[in-house]
Amino acid sequence: MNFLKIKLLTVAALLCASTSAFASYEIDFDVNTTSLAATGGYIDLQYNNGLSATLANASVLNFSTDGALVGSPMTVGSVTGSLPTTVSFTNAGGMNDYFHQMTFGNNVHFHLTVDQVAGNSFGLSFYGADGLTPLLTSDPNGYAAIADITASGLNLTVNSAQVAASQTPIPAAAWLLGSGLMGLAGIRRRKNG
Repeated sequence: MNFLKIKLLTVAALLCASTSAFASYEIDFDVNTTSLAATGGYIDLQYNNGLSATLANASVLNFSTDGALVGSPMTVGSVTGSLPTTVSFTNAGGMNDYFHQMTFGNNVHFHLTVDQVAGNSFGLSFYGADGLTPLLTSDPNGYAAIADITASGLNLTVNSAQVAASQTPIPAAAWLLGSGLMGLAGIRRRKNG
């Protein structure tokens, strides 16, 4: 009987480890920039520490565009990397900003991974050639989309008809992995019993 308890505790530990491995929100962003095609401007990515004292991270992955990034980005705060490769943010300090000049094409796509730590937010903005005029949004702060992490979960706000943002259901994958592990434990128990 003690051996069975050890096995069940092991499975429970694996389940907890698998769920913590998925302790982030995954969001895909698709932006239709056709109305800006062949014009110059900027893409602005921000990861800001609101009220959280807990260290948290965000990463922009799989960036693609049929436009062209121009020169090197301007960064503020804890930002590493450069598009089109991975750009990583840490919420140490207040504002963390990645600002990159580009010639717009018809689309921009990227995947965002952001830790599930309440009080942080990720913002996506586009600006004109002057670096000041917001594009693709009527939001007074210039955000085309904002992902706020709250105590109750992810609050995804899209302020542009040209932006599509969809959350990838990672927590469901964690539950599927956990239930598979429990099933394997049950099969093993049946064989031994």
